[in-house]
Amino acid sequence: MSELNTAAKFMPFLNRTSRFFLILIIAGLISVSGCSYIPWVDNEEDDLAFEENFPFEDEGEDGRQGDEDDFFEEGGEGLNDDDFAFNEDEDGEFASIDQRTDKKELEGDVGTLQAQQEALISKVRELEEVLSSLGPKINATQEQLEGSLSAVSGKSEYLEPEVQELKLQVARLNDEISRLKAIKASNTRARQSSRSKSLTPPQYNRALSSYRAGNYDESILQFQSFSLSNPPEKLMDNIVYWIGSNYVKLEMFDDAVTQFETVINVHPRGNKVHDARFMLGRVYSLKGETSKAVEILQSALMNNPPAEVRRKISKKLKEIQ
Repeated sequence: MSELNTAAKFMPFLNRTSRFFLILIIAGLISVSGCSYIPWVDNEEDDLAFEENFPFEDEGEDGRQGDEDDFFEEGGEGLNDDDFAFNEDEDGEFASIDQRTDKKELEGDVGTLQAQQEALISKVRELEEVLSSLGPKINATQEQLEGSLSAVSGKSEYLEPEVQELKLQVARLNDEISRLKAIKASNTRARQSSRSKSLTPPQYNRALSSYRAGNYDESILQFQSFSLSNPPEKLMDNIVYWIGSNYVKLEMFDDAVTQFETVINVHPRGNKVHDARFMLGRVYSLKGETSKAVEILQSALMNNPPAEVRRKISKKLKEIQ
């Protein structure tokens, strides 16, 4: 770097020295060869000869003398911009360097676009081949789906009878469950009745045993005697009911009607009120008063009796209607 800086410092000095020596050389040549080569030193004839040989002094076609302006005149035969241009025209002349560079760039761009177009065409062809290969697969899949749907439809038609049979089985099971529940409820009432029997006084149990043994007169007397001995209030409707049942067995229907009506009217919340309604309708049926019996039995059904009593009432209605 120091050497370059030193050279840069001496460059002006060298330029001045070289110009000085060049002036000395020119001056020496002039002094040696004389002034014949200097145009303004020569004689007039030489000037005229020189002017005759110079092309600008020729006369034009119109007889006037040409000058420098004619040489550079617009549209003249002198030099113009086209003489110094390097453009390549239609005759195949040379173009300028910039134009050749632009042409090469354009040719490169065109080649790139052509390559991209060919790549796109190739890609489109690949996609078309893929689509053509997928077409049979799509058709096969559609046929499989249609076959599966038809198979499912056939199976559903085949399974429909089985479904109906299963529904019937479910209905039968529900009926069986209802029957089992009724049996359970009956057993529960029986157990409660057995417990109540064990808790009832011996006189009540003896009177009921006489009724079941068919000793109806004796049972009536035992129930009447027990009713006079200040029995529990919860047994009063039972005593009256069983006395009426004894009268039915003895075919003393009017006395039986009186006992059952007493149970219904005096003990409407007792546990024998539904049985008393059934027995009252039965007594009227035994008396031959069918319409009265039907009316009483239908009224008994409307009072929501237990399932066991309801079955007895319905059975009796079918018998007398």
